[in-house]
Amino acid sequence: MKLEILSLIFFLFFIQKAERDPRLVGKWTMLFSKDENGEIVKDEFYGKSYIETFTRDGKWIIDPQFLRDDAKRLGVNAPIDYLAIPTFQWKTINNQILEMNTSEGSRTNRYGFSGDTLVFGYSNGHTRYLLKRK
Repeated sequence: MKLEILSLIFFLFFIQKAERDPRLVGKWTMLFSKDENGEIVKDEFYGKSYIETFTRDGKWIIDPQFLRDDAKRLGVNAPIDYLAIPTFQWKTINNQILEMNTSEGSRTNRYGFSGDTLVFGYSNGHTRYLLKRK
């Protein structure tokens, strides 16, 4: 009996579902970013209103237009194969840290909310603001 209970505890401890803050689920429109000094970053992505989607089952979907613009910034002018755009995985830790798994590995950053605005805080001092789509 003790072995069964220990096995159950082990199973529950190590095989848990990923935590996902339900407040993140949905479509978010990129508003703007700020640098470490609190100044709005007016780069090639400014004012483009890219959409990011966080699904209930843990998919993070990036706006294909962002990927196209980012490729152009890097000097790649070939058309994008929209079917080849990857989706990434996300989960949250303690409803304050977002962990995203990408092809380049895992990355984390802080997040919070101000009304219907999602605010991401990055380790370099930058912040990014996204508005919840209705």
